Amino acid sequence: MAGYQHYQSDREQYTPFIPFVKAVGRGEKLKRDLTYEEASEALTMILEGRPTLAQLGAFLISQRVKGESVDEVRAFTDVVRNRFMYRITPAVDGLLDLATPHDGKAKTAQLAPAVALTLVAAGVPVLLHGDEGVATKEGITSSMVLRGLGIAADDAPDDVQKMIETTGFGYASMAQFAPAWHSLLPIRLEFGLRTVFNTVEKFFNPGNAPYQVSGFFHANYIERIRGCQTGEKASWMAQGEEGSVELAIGRKSRIFAAVPAHDVVIEPAATGLGMERVRLEMPKELSAHIAVNRAVLDGTADTDVLNQIALTTGAILHLLGRAPTINDGIASTQTLLSNGSVSAVFRDMVAYCASS
Repeated sequence: MAGYQHYQSDREQYTPFIPFVKAVGRGEKLKRDLTYEEASEALTMILEGRPTLAQLGAFLISQRVKGESVDEVRAFTDVVRNRFMYRITPAVDGLLDLATPHDGKAKTAQLAPAVALTLVAAGVPVLLHGDEGVATKEGITSSMVLRGLGIAADDAPDDVQKMIETTGFGYASMAQFAPAWHSLLPIRLEFGLRTVFNTVEKFFNPGNAPYQVSGFFHANYIERIRGCQTGEKASWMAQGEEGSVELAIGRKSRIFAAVPAHDVVIEPAATGLGMERVRLEMPKELSAHIAVNRAVLDGTADTDVLNQIALTTGAILHLLGRAPTINDGIASTQTLLSNGSVSAVFRDMVAYCASS
């Protein structure tokens, strides 16, 4: 009885959210996508804590069953970026937003940190962003690995901006950059299912980077949302391992641009890295992921790992116009990995973080 009275007394607060639940949660013939304006209002209410937990769960699950629309993804992204997230503007040229899944990796090596620092060695400033304990994988994240390597992953926005300007690299934690978004983690974990939030957070681009490379996997889904990217000059979505950015050796991969005419298809035979499919499987043990990244950065990783770093970094260098072809990008990356340039960037990064 007490609970019923509670909801009666709060009815003025929770009633306004009911139309959004109804819109996405009705039967097959009546459910519909939210307009951009409706989606903006719905997420604003969610991040202000106005719906009940029951309403929030019903909304997210119903939307998953319905399938999110482009306008919904765009609206959710814009609401967070414009109203609920600290955004920084590092004074660097050509910043890349390397947008990996916030729920991390559960089956394969988490190599985004090594990819990011290799890009820095190639002259590309990089911002990674994410969180920890995110549904559905609750996997090994870039931040966990970075912390294990001695690189800051929990800094306040101003400190992240300074780090990018000084070293060429930074990591934006949602606990620091978007605390209202971060506060939704407990309810997301209760679902045990992916929601639209897993897509939206990849497009946050908290550094206002002119370039963005995000990781997804399913081609039909990428095709539908390719227009939702937030790089101010150019954006791409890569078909990477576990929906991240790391491209697989021996597998045909496609990189989706803002328009289909600019898509890139990578054929295994053309890379010179081998035709056999290589899957860098790894236990969900943080120490193993830290060790494989350290091996890359120290120049002691095995060939399969180095080839994945070279392919991923080389493809990105080509996308950014820093290599005439992907093969040129691969060759440049291999040189950086072998001549100590990547190791030097890593040492300087650790020294900077230790002194800050």
